Amino acid sequence: MKFYEISVRAMEKVLRDCGEDSYADYISECLVKWTASSDTEHFLKAFSKGGKFDKFNFDKVKFESEEKKYWTSQYFGGLVAMAMQLAKFERDGRNVSIDFIKSNFGHQAEVISGSMCGNCKTKYINMADIDRYVTIPVVSGAIIEGLEKGDLIDITEQVMNLSYKRLSKERDEARLRAANTNIDVSSGRTPISICLKCGGKNIGKCRFLKSLKKNSFVALTR
Repeated sequence: MKFYEISVRAMEKVLRDCGEDSYADYISECLVKWTASSDTEHFLKAFSKGGKFDKFNFDKVKFESEEKKYWTSQYFGGLVAMAMQLAKFERDGRNVSIDFIKSNFGHQAEVISGSMCGNCKTKYINMADIDRYVTIPVVSGAIIEGLEKGDLIDITEQVMNLSYKRLSKERDEARLRAANTNIDVSSGRTPISICLKCGGKNIGKCRFLKSLKKNSFVALTR
């Protein structure tokens, strides 16, 4: 099975599992056209301006939590990016190896956003900050792993129910970096409005750069 087909089948699963049946049906049509004549234009048309998916967004009420909506949306976006590029390669008759995909899809995040108390300088990040920081390596890693092993449907299920092992691994590594930098990590997903150390309300945004020399972050701006 070609990488393009594997990616598109994973997209159909996400849409079907989320109750987006009209969109899933369209993707199913794309797979039929692919099987019949190796056609990818029907798929590419759907994601062009004015196409079927031009203004598509997942409905929040269909998810158990904001966390699951976030990861499903980000993962689906990764699948779209992968499938579109593969569709163009197939259209142009270009063969793509898994090594090429590994070299050109996704990259490690370098900066994480958080906040800092203007009074006591206590630094904070929350789980939403961490998830945004690890999104690219988790999403790209999951898709590449699924393409390489041929089990992208199973991995898609894991990402959607938050059981994908790399997600836990990347989160844990980010927490450790934060701890090594004396950054407090909140289990919530919203920024604090009052400092938990001094009670101050002068909370400003801050960004932290991943250190290349130590397993820590470096504050960039307040």
